[in-house]
Amino acid sequence: VGLLLFFIAKMVLPALSKTFASSQEFLFLFSLAWGLGLAALFQAIGFSIEIGALLAGVTLAASPYHYEISAKMKLIRDFFIVLFFILLGAQIHFYDLSNLWQPTLVLSLFVLIGNPFILLVIMGVMGYHRKTAFRTGLTVAQISEFSLVLILLTYEMGYVNDTVVALVTLVGLVTISLSSYMISNSDRKSTRLNSSHTDISRMPSSA
Repeated sequence: VGLLLFFIAKMVLPALSKTFASSQEFLFLFSLAWGLGLAALFQAIGFSIEIGALLAGVTLAASPYHYEISAKMKLIRDFFIVLFFILLGAQIHFYDLSNLWQPTLVLSLFVLIGNPFILLVIMGVMGYHRKTAFRTGLTVAQISEFSLVLILLTYEMGYVNDTVVALVTLVGLVTISLSSYMISNSDRKSTRLNSSHTDISRMPSSA
C-alpha cells in the first residue's frame, strides 16, 4: 500500500492537483475528498482511519500545490483540533486529579526543561548560535498532539487505563500552555541569556 501511494503521489496526484488548481474551491474540495477517501479506504481494507488520514496528508504534502492546500485546510484543521481537545477533556475523570498532580508536575518539568536543554546542547555541539539553539529548544518544550492520539489509541486497545490518559492529557495542557508563553517571550529571554553570558565573560579571571 505504501509503494502504491508513493507511485500515486509522484505520478498521478500532481496531474490531478494541477487539473483542479485552476479553481481554489475545486482544489479545496479535491483535497478534502482525497483525505476522507483514503481514510475510508484504509478502514475498509483493515487499517485504522488515522493511518489513512496520515498517509493522505503525506501524499498531499508532496503536491506542488501543498502551500495552497495547507492554507485552505487551516481553518478545518483548527476546528477539528478544538473538537479533539474537547473530546479528550471529556474523558478526564476529575476525581483522580488529586492523585495526579505530583506525576504531572514531574513530567511537565521534564518536558519544559529537559527537552529544551537536550536540544540546546545538541545544537551547541553542532555549532549553532546560542540564540538560535535557545529559541529552537523552546519549540520542543511540550508534548505534541500525536502523543495524545497515541495514548488514546493504546487506551482503546486496552494497554493503558483512564488514569494514564488523564495524566498525559494534563501534561499536555500544562506544557502546551506554558511553552506557548515561553515561545511568545523567547526574544526577551534570549536577549537576557546573551547579556548574562556577556557579563560573565567580561569578569576578570582569578589567578
